[in-house]
Amino acid sequence: MTRLDSTWLSLRAGLGDLSLQEHVSAYNLFNNFSSQTEQRPQMIALIGQKAKSLAMRNLRFCSGTFEGNKNGEVHLRADPNTFKDDSPVLFADCEMHNLSSLIKVDTEKTPGNVVRRPLEWHRGISQPLDPSSLARLVYSKIIAPFSTILCFFAQDLDGLAAVAEVLAAWLINFSSRPSDLPHGTYPRVLIFTPWESSAPFDETISTKAFMQILGREAEKKLGLSTSMSHGKLKKAEFDRMLSVQFGGMRVLAYPGPKSSSRTWKTLKARLYQESAELQARRKAAQVAFSACHVRAFFQSACVHFCSDIVTPFSFIRASRAQDLPSVELQAHLSNFLKSIELSQVLNFAIPVIASALVFDAYPPGMHAFHPLLVFKEFFLQTCLLLDPFKNGDSYSSDISSQFANAVEIAFCQYAFDVIKSAAFEGDCHRKVLLRFKRLWKDFHRNLTCLACLSNVPENTLLPCSHALCTSCTKAHGKACAGEPWTFWFDACPLCGHESTNKFLLKPDTAGVRAIIAEGGGIRGVIPLAFLTEIESAIELPMSIQEHFDIAVGSSSGALIILGMFTNRWSVSECTKQFQNLSAHVFRKRRCLGFPVSSLGILRRPLEILVSCATDSRYSSTGINEALTEAFGSEFALFDASCGGTKVAVVATTTDNTSTCIFSNYNGPEKRAKDCGYKLIRPADKNKEFRTWQAARASSAAPPYFKSFQGFQDGGLGGHNNPINLALWEQDTIWCRQKKQPDIVLSLGTGFKRTSDPDSESTQKPSFFQGRCVPRLFRSFLNFFVGETRWQELQNSLPVHARNRYHRMNVEFYGDEPDLDDLQVMPNLSRQATIQALSNDDVQRCADNLLASLFYLELKDQPTFDNSLYTCRGRILCRIGPSHQALRPLANRLKTLNANFYLDFEQRVPCMNDESHIRVEAGGEFSCPISFKVTSLEDFIDVKIDKITMRARSISNCPYQINTLIQDEGLDCVFGSRKKRRPPQPEMVQRDAKRVKF
Repeated sequence: MTRLDSTWLSLRAGLGDLSLQEHVSAYNLFNNFSSQTEQRPQMIALIGQKAKSLAMRNLRFCSGTFEGNKNGEVHLRADPNTFKDDSPVLFADCEMHNLSSLIKVDTEKTPGNVVRRPLEWHRGISQPLDPSSLARLVYSKIIAPFSTILCFFAQDLDGLAAVAEVLAAWLINFSSRPSDLPHGTYPRVLIFTPWESSAPFDETISTKAFMQILGREAEKKLGLSTSMSHGKLKKAEFDRMLSVQFGGMRVLAYPGPKSSSRTWKTLKARLYQESAELQARRKAAQVAFSACHVRAFFQSACVHFCSDIVTPFSFIRASRAQDLPSVELQAHLSNFLKSIELSQVLNFAIPVIASALVFDAYPPGMHAFHPLLVFKEFFLQTCLLLDPFKNGDSYSSDISSQFANAVEIAFCQYAFDVIKSAAFEGDCHRKVLLRFKRLWKDFHRNLTCLACLSNVPENTLLPCSHALCTSCTKAHGKACAGEPWTFWFDACPLCGHESTNKFLLKPDTAGVRAIIAEGGGIRGVIPLAFLTEIESAIELPMSIQEHFDIAVGSSSGALIILGMFTNRWSVSECTKQFQNLSAHVFRKRRCLGFPVSSLGILRRPLEILVSCATDSRYSSTGINEALTEAFGSEFALFDASCGGTKVAVVATTTDNTSTCIFSNYNGPEKRAKDCGYKLIRPADKNKEFRTWQAARASSAAPPYFKSFQGFQDGGLGGHNNPINLALWEQDTIWCRQKKQPDIVLSLGTGFKRTSDPDSESTQKPSFFQGRCVPRLFRSFLNFFVGETRWQELQNSLPVHARNRYHRMNVEFYGDEPDLDDLQVMPNLSRQATIQALSNDDVQRCADNLLASLFYLELKDQPTFDNSLYTCRGRILCRIGPSHQALRPLANRLKTLNANFYLDFEQRVPCMNDESHIRVEAGGEFSCPISFKVTSLEDFIDVKIDKITMRARSISNCPYQINTLIQDEGLDCVFGSRKKRRPPQPEMVQRDAKRVKF
């Protein structure tokens, strides 16, 4: 490697700040290893200058030149002769301490291969540290924990006394250990001193003499030494200080200029032997890391160094920095313990809890840390806080301690089984769960995933009624290469009940597609008419429901959403059902067996009287019967998979009109208390709202219908058009961090445009209309105007994002139809259809839905070379090979010569002959791409054309490269249950036959 390529760490000064620069191109040398996941490198650190460089050249550690670092840096090198060894040898070539002052750089012009991190702790100190002291901190906190050998060249550091002074500063100033590596695995220190005498060099005597010098320097640093006395630092304390930093210390002779090559070979063999011995200890202690893990730990150590100079670096905690145990773990474990009999704690609860913790701690890709260290780091305190016997006021810390000890023993046992068998996929955990399948049979929970005891379950509901979280769906479910986001189970991982259901998840790198249906009584036929035209414009043999990831409805919009997604009605079937439902629900009351409408002049007074007496214009019996007939009487909303779509309907409470939602999912552990709405999810599964009940609560619009079990129409909370709720939910469910969705389709139920108050033609309100009560009533009615919510949202959207949002609505030029006027339904449907055909709004919406079918994935981490990052990936399609729509889509792409455009700089055909043949043969859609960026902070925008009126961005684009890496989990080097695991190598055609919705 050239000196530029090998530059690894450097200290620089910016505008009022000091920073540590990490040069990621130094890690390119790992690409020379035969297997970065299997090989476990060892590192020798060499601290010095000219003598150090001469030694590296004579020892032939690696190729290249070794002149001094002019910029005072740390270079990362490797011995090419060890690239295929189990433990390749790395070298940290350290000259950072040679700087007299820090080089100043422009922080606004950081090269793409450099990660600059400010030294946050340095800002608050009263006396700034000099460059040499900062360098020593880097050596002790970053270099030392990763090194097997620390080599100091006394000739470059002004003699043995100066080396002793440096090491004494390490011992005194950094008295706590630099990392959580176990005792016996700390680096050894070798000090090279010039020796030109013809007499043999006595290593033992030299080392003993140096230790005396080091002891005196340590005394000085402690302030214990005076001119009258010496030796006040007790030997035991001195040995302790040495033991928490180093694994031994020796003084060796530095060969003279006339030394033969044999002398250098002997010295090299000694260095490699010392390093190999320390590496063997680390392997035995399970802290010898693979090359890919070493790189990740390097970067984590740099982050830790810049933010916290006091706390030792924890390898165990760093391995889970991106996937820490659930913050609600203790609550889930406590709920589980409260649900079982006391007699089941020892033989049921402890094995299940311990196995679940192992399942959480050792995902595929995790380093095999010693289980005892892992348990103490992440789970011991949680277990100590649990009360397994629910003693209440008589809670005993002794009992909890015994419980924690029992879990610890079981944890270590299961963890060793996992490590020994390399079964990180969860096989061992499934075996433990299935041991208790008889107990699981009638054990169900809504708020805790029983398969992991760490998360809330989502809408992965098996035929046995056990619900799993998304992580467990990915871990325990099966998937094939062609449809990696479609999962199925041969049997429930808890009770073993046979299953043939399949579950669809949104790809991690795909964006969110949202559909929102607002309320409006019988005017709900308007959204359905628009959906008919959109589905027709897409021109694919797939239902409109399959184009959305989240669906939210309020009032009559809730009925449409539930009908289409939970009942899987087609648009035409939903239209028919909605008309029948409306006719049944808005049926006039009868009085003494006669219709009220037949009572002549008494009709109106009698209707008002009956409405006041019953608190509603229409019978609750009628709407209840209609809804149970449409949605079933026992089917719970949480039980609905809805083809992978998250479904929510909006209601308000009768006591304070606060907004709440009923859904087929749980979402995050806890929503913020001040988020403005609440998800209703009872802990007891038997109290879960049925689908018809959720529909009834959302559509209980006064004065038409009575409230239902303390809930009423969703529009009363200002969310008759729940578009903001849908945006908040998609941001919460998928942690979107305010990233714009792929598409938002908002379906209105008609509106009457308000007149311009400045217009001369605007009629002045009458005396009565200007009074406070009519004004308050008009303001109240404005709550239900969905178009107003849409206009408010448009005002807050960035201009570049507005083309993702589509509003389908009709404008009334006369009086608005009543919400119960059954006679106008055919006219409203025709009006919506005519409007849909009269402009290109529907086609633009269809184009966005088509473009959102395609999403981007990277093959691996981008590689840096020649000032640019090379990104290799592929464009995939949400439609899998088993779906009847993929082949027609592929034929359309090929016939129209459709292309993908990468930032309009690179054109890639969507479908060539090879890929077309693959799709026709039952394979997946996959279009390989490659592009370059100057920084991982850059964005990539992939557009598709020809099948759309104009080029449209595919799903989630423009996409920041760093975010793409994180979303895909490529940065989770140590694995994560939250990210997708590799699919099972099974044939797509066979998989498609085995599963069903």
